[in-house]
Amino acid sequence: MEVIKIVFFVLGVFFGEDSRIGAEKATVTVNSKEKEVVIVQEGVFALIKNKQDSIQVNSELEKIIARNWRKEIKSYPSKSCTFHTTEEGNLNATIILNYSSVKDLKDFALEFNEETNEFSLINIPNWNIETKQGELNGNYWKFKGNNEFTFIVTPFKNMPEQLISAKRNFRPILEAKTSKIKQDE
Repeated sequence: MEVIKIVFFVLGVFFGEDSRIGAEKATVTVNSKEKEVVIVQEGVFALIKNKQDSIQVNSELEKIIARNWRKEIKSYPSKSCTFHTTEEGNLNATIILNYSSVKDLKDFALEFNEETNEFSLINIPNWNIETKQGELNGNYWKFKGNNEFTFIVTPFKNMPEQLISAKRNFRPILEAKTSKIKQDE
């Protein structure tokens, strides 16, 4: 059984263990020739139901601003996280990771089989994975190892009502924190 340490659509897990900051949609592109993974998270939001959640989101935000990457990613030769505001006022994040070895991708539940020259990603039905380059084979999406491939995950399509009411656009939260940092400097 795969242990998924980092999920593509949860922004906070790139900087810590648990997270209340996610994205409506994540488009993931893996380029094995360049050893690069590009993750574009669209509609970044925070789940805040109570004061404790607010404290946790604030703590995660401080790690994100400081680019305090989690231990599995710290050793990557190159990594970046940038934010973009859409015309609709939503926040998108682009995370670019350059890895040293395909073994690094195991933390994302992406496995590489040298014999078949294929990447595989476990199919979790609630992630609503879509791709034009991959093929679903049993419980795994298979991708050719020598080609760039892209897949999209939209895990919050069927979010329970109690979580929908806790959803907060992350843009104002980020802007409030970063403007406070600028004022303090």
